[in-house]
Amino acid sequence: MIEKINNFIDCNKENLIKDVIEFVNINSIKSEAKKDMPNGEGTFLALTKAIKLCEKYNLKTKNIDGVMAYGQDGFGEDYIGVFCHLDVVGVEGVWDSPPFEATIRDNRIYGRGALDNKGPSLAAFYGFLAFKSLNIPLKRPIRFVFGTDEESGMADIKHYLTKEKKPLMGFVPDNKFPAIYGERGRLELKISGEEVQKFYAEYFLNSQETLNKLDLDFVDEDFGKLIIRNIRYDKKDLIFTICSNSFSNELIIDKIKAKIGNLTLTVIKNTPTVLKDKNSILVKTLNDVYNKVQNENLKPTTTTGNTYAHYCDTIIPFGPSFPGQNGIAHLPNEWIDIDDLIKCSKIYGYAFYKLNEID
Repeated sequence: MIEKINNFIDCNKENLIKDVIEFVNINSIKSEAKKDMPNGEGTFLALTKAIKLCEKYNLKTKNIDGVMAYGQDGFGEDYIGVFCHLDVVGVEGVWDSPPFEATIRDNRIYGRGALDNKGPSLAAFYGFLAFKSLNIPLKRPIRFVFGTDEESGMADIKHYLTKEKKPLMGFVPDNKFPAIYGERGRLELKISGEEVQKFYAEYFLNSQETLNKLDLDFVDEDFGKLIIRNIRYDKKDLIFTICSNSFSNELIIDKIKAKIGNLTLTVIKNTPTVLKDKNSILVKTLNDVYNKVQNENLKPTTTTGNTYAHYCDTIIPFGPSFPGQNGIAHLPNEWIDIDDLIKCSKIYGYAFYKLNEID
């Protein structure tokens, strides 16, 4: 079965690349809302193109108030959901080629969204087409859901879940392999006051000692220790982000409050950690898929990133980055390697085959 899926992907490689290029060429940075375009014209154009792509392959489509849309194969209420996003981050910095004119160099597709998340979305879609070509009866529908607000707070999936039943199971091709069963929480905090400079010097000047000094040396078996990122100090305010683990954000806040004295602590963002059952049938199936196709023996893992899976308890992140690859998604000259794109599509194709076997 893997061979048949792989052959389909290989035969349709050029079509996949062509579709990735066409989607990357759409400037889908979230912008000012317009009529029927709540996240701007660019995201609307990308969403419209996704709908047309689904219709091309006879999928039933539905537009969810302009913030999400889906294409579905099969009938029934309990569906397998693949949640992708078409919006992209900004294009600040120096680019070697225009960010919305996809360019192939050194076997890579360059352009904003090539990796995050248009390339992987289409890799998953072509994986679905490969599975569909096997003419195996579906036990339940397969639905591709495309969002337009992932990079700006994920209000799109929150809205979607008020309008549509959540999937029975599924995945998000917007993180890394193998199967991911947990996403760290995020705490963005601001400390301000007359003595903030003294606090910064004592606790943050040597960032390697910050966690210990703040009594935040919390370690768990799923995520490991806390991570501090994005430290910004301008002599008036100290702003930083903590990527949390299974210890609650509220406990972290209390620990910091105990250290700041008369300074003021403001919580800018508070997103809790999400931890799912690493022994679930979904995690096990997708992890086995990855190991089978890649001839590896990796265990499910967790991630620092946040995806749509943070807000839907029946789906998990799965790909597209491979172990050891560093994130370049939000940087200038974003790219996806074509060999990796094809490899992802083959993994996703086999994933649909195995998910369809689940009773």
